[in-house]
Amino acid sequence: MSRRKRARVETRELDEKLKQDDSESDQSEKSKIASSSPKTVSGRRESSSSRNETKKDDKLIITQEAKSEDIEEVNYKEMLNSLEGAAFQSRLPFDKMSSLEAECFSDLQGASAQAFIQIRNRVLKLWFGDPKKQLTQEIAIQKMEPPYNVDPVLVLRTHAFLERHGFINYGIYERVTPIPSPPKGKQRPKVVIIGAGVSGLAAARQLQSFGCEVVILEGRERVGGRIVTYRKGPYVADLGAMVVTGLGGNPVTTLSVQMNMELHKIKQKCPLYEATGNQVPKHKDEMVEREFNRLLDATSYLSHQVDFNYFDDTPVSLGQALEWVIKLQQKNVKHKQIQHLKAFITLQEKLKNNINKMSDIRELLKSMKAEKEALLAEDKATSEDAGILHEFNLRRLNRELNKLCNEYEAMVKQNASIDDKLAQLETNPPSSVYLSVRDRQILDWHFANLEFANATPLANLSLKHWDQDDDFEFTGNHLTGNLIRL
Repeated sequence: MSRRKRARVETRELDEKLKQDDSESDQSEKSKIASSSPKTVSGRRESSSSRNETKKDDKLIITQEAKSEDIEEVNYKEMLNSLEGAAFQSRLPFDKMSSLEAECFSDLQGASAQAFIQIRNRVLKLWFGDPKKQLTQEIAIQKMEPPYNVDPVLVLRTHAFLERHGFINYGIYERVTPIPSPPKGKQRPKVVIIGAGVSGLAAARQLQSFGCEVVILEGRERVGGRIVTYRKGPYVADLGAMVVTGLGGNPVTTLSVQMNMELHKIKQKCPLYEATGNQVPKHKDEMVEREFNRLLDATSYLSHQVDFNYFDDTPVSLGQALEWVIKLQQKNVKHKQIQHLKAFITLQEKLKNNINKMSDIRELLKSMKAEKEALLAEDKATSEDAGILHEFNLRRLNRELNKLCNEYEAMVKQNASIDDKLAQLETNPPSSVYLSVRDRQILDWHFANLEFANATPLANLSLKHWDQDDDFEFTGNHLTGNLIRL
């Protein structure tokens, strides 16, 4: 799936706990599958008893996999049974007011503000406890826990706020009170909604529950917008909204309960296949996916850090930015090749200079050795001064010979080190291309998948705004649904 940034919400710790639970279940599932795979010895066939045992194991695996698929639903049901989970699911901070709440309840400060937060969380918990039925003000007051039930006026205000802004009593639920009538002498407000997609239909239903008269205008011969099911003979395929992209903070969580819809976690294994029908090797797939994410990170840096969102007074598209970054990477590959050749040439020059110096040292050693042998062959002079000079020259030659020998040995070691470095450079040359033809084909699949997720070509996506909804994305695993009974 396309890379998406992590949602920045106040209750991240709870979401991380749920993620950890899911990852642990995934790991346990993988270990069960790995441990129960049938084994053969020396290519022999398995006996009938071992095959029967394998069948039993397979049944156990299927049962365990079926249970693991329900973990997502169970986790979120447990989450919604807590005050913190109810606030998280409503995308509200658990322990403080949101900016909207602070604006609507500006008269509440200190203890009264804390009381509002506690009442709000409890009203949300009541709603998520039974979203198939309207949560009325009377029920909210009746079921409010002490000591928060001592201020029924605040409970009523909180309920009215949550209902008005769509935090409760939304979706497909049973109304227990009639739709409010307009004041005497006034007509119902009339609202025109353009588009009968899921947003338009949901807005119309919500406005009707508020007592509005709603008219929906739709240009197609069907409703649903991008949600459409293709049917031909016995074949059925969803062309849109076939995946629930996480339940955390997603109103579809409530709709799935209201519609008795079973949600199953989509398997994470998603192999890619080339045009030849061969599966893309795992290491190649993972390498290109990492590069795809790096490219998106680079475009995000250009947009949000460098503010490179316009070129020649024209907005830059995500497609343009990606291709520019790819060209920069290709240029960087050439730069690395040049640096590699420079390093290779530098080491070769150093080796050449050392060899020349070692040749000079060998010549000096030969001449000094001859000079020393000549001194040793001379007869010792009779005078004391001549003897001192002879000894002085002999010691000087010994000192210089030792110095040259040490210098020669150091160069031998240095040359060995240079040879090792040259061998490493020779065996590990930089890539001559940024992406091979095969790599680019796999990368283009990721680009196409990103276009599918955004329902438009990358050239039409604004670099600055294409990911503006990342802060509001849903959390959790991707799921698919199975409608049992409406």
